[in-house]
Amino acid sequence: MKPLNASYEKLFKHFKFVHGMEMKNRLVMGPLFTQSSHENGELSDKDMAFYRERIKDVSMVIVGPAYIEEGGKTMDGQLGIHRDYVARKLHEFTAMAKRMKVKTILRISHGGALSAEYLKVGDKAVAPSRVAVRRKGKKPKELNEPQIDHTLHAFARATERAIQAGFDGVEIEGGSGHLLQQFTSKQANHRKDTFGGTAENRLSFSIQVIRTVSKVIKNTTNRPFLLGYAMTPEEKGYGGNKVDDTMVWIDQLIEEKVDYVHLEVKSFHAKTTPHKEGEAEVVPAIIKHVNQRIPIISGGNLFTPLQVEEAIRGKLSMVTIQQALNLDPYWVEKVRRSEEPFYGKVPELEEVEAYQKVDSNEVEDLLEEL
Repeated sequence: MKPLNASYEKLFKHFKFVHGMEMKNRLVMGPLFTQSSHENGELSDKDMAFYRERIKDVSMVIVGPAYIEEGGKTMDGQLGIHRDYVARKLHEFTAMAKRMKVKTILRISHGGALSAEYLKVGDKAVAPSRVAVRRKGKKPKELNEPQIDHTLHAFARATERAIQAGFDGVEIEGGSGHLLQQFTSKQANHRKDTFGGTAENRLSFSIQVIRTVSKVIKNTTNRPFLLGYAMTPEEKGYGGNKVDDTMVWIDQLIEEKVDYVHLEVKSFHAKTTPHKEGEAEVVPAIIKHVNQRIPIISGGNLFTPLQVEEAIRGKLSMVTIQQALNLDPYWVEKVRRSEEPFYGKVPELEEVEAYQKVDSNEVEDLLEEL
């Protein structure tokens, strides 16, 4: 076996979070809509086989997004964490990952208005405001106070189930056009109460979710358990939130003491829309602003080991490589052996579309027409 290429040593360096949880390398299999779970939201044997082949050499796998209640489901075949029975199969998954020395994170999610679009449930879906995700699409109901309390409870129960199932952490879905992003979005949130209007008000629901989940973690487990927050740094549309808004939001996340921020981007090298730093790339601009105050996880269309190494060299804490692993399940093993992964070059777009599962951040496109 060839020695590890010295250029890629950074990929395999350990990383330790503030609370002490240590990762064996900087590589993460990010979340995917595999669309293979059972109709009742339970993880399937097909899901188990899919992950078994791909996660053995990464340090961490983020599973999901898992819907926290029936009304928050966004597509058929989606994983759920909405009932106690789903935790049993998930425990089999975390036990498998533990044998591989892989940390497991469950992304917990509510689709909000997206649920009306995908499941055609219309008024059965709830969101910050009666705003459809597509022009002339089905409008959800506006959440009232009892429903907001119910949703917070659903996030709490989902966290309890994740702990019971043996996960090493949860990641709150605050991007990809899901419910929490709808609250923070100037385009999707037209509320006149304390959850709408100013940026502070629009962030308040997400803050409540974070505090609710944090309290559950503190009261339910004594073992190290990560709390991450996923967010989409920029929204499409004239009135959408931009990188400057995201930087203010991340400052709030740091104050809330989440363990990491996961930036959901389609491309790691995507450019920002014009703002005070000019035509900078989104992720590096945010990394510069954060200045190592909190770990940042991201990725997006990184297929070669050189691309991943450059991302880490750019001060990214950990890199998601689910797209590369979709195309070559042995990507990490081959890089470690200094062999060329099957897709050691950036594939053509049609190749990606032919082999890649649906990436969770593709859902964000549905906000484009708001």
